[in-house]
Amino acid sequence: MNEVLIANILMIIGEAILFIASSRKNKKTILIYQIVSMLVMTVASYLLKGYGAIVMDVIGITRNLLSINGIASRWLTYLFISAAIIFGILFNNKGLLGYLPIVANVSQSLIIINRKSTARQIRFVCAFSSFCWAIYNFAIKGYAGVITNLVNSISYLYHAIRMKEEDRS
Repeated sequence: MNEVLIANILMIIGEAILFIASSRKNKKTILIYQIVSMLVMTVASYLLKGYGAIVMDVIGITRNLLSINGIASRWLTYLFISAAIIFGILFNNKGLLGYLPIVANVSQSLIIINRKSTARQIRFVCAFSSFCWAIYNFAIKGYAGVITNLVNSISYLYHAIRMKEEDRS
């Protein structure tokens, strides 16, 4: 029981970091906040035995680090998508709902690795991804993650829609 409580507290912290990320103005800053959040969420997922989520977070951290450093190509996109699918399936221990982190990771990889992607596009894909994670968190008893992911999904959508034209790059 203590592990579930600690994991839910960590989820609140990780999701609070993502909430801050949703309002950042540029791609690099959004991705840095996501990395910090994923590090926290990895520990929470471990405590809740969400092994597929751990794998997706490690892939996401690596993907974001490469994107921040301007390392992007079609080959890398395919590599991250393939890794997410293969390792996501191998480490999935939550049945059908265990595929949602894979869907979230693949959708983010398609946008984030693209050098031409904008902060607005990243916000939209993060809104979708947060919704997928909310459902998954319910499956692993990360109830704080359900609520905070739904809030983050709304926040990402709000900030993406609200962006001024000059802020869309």
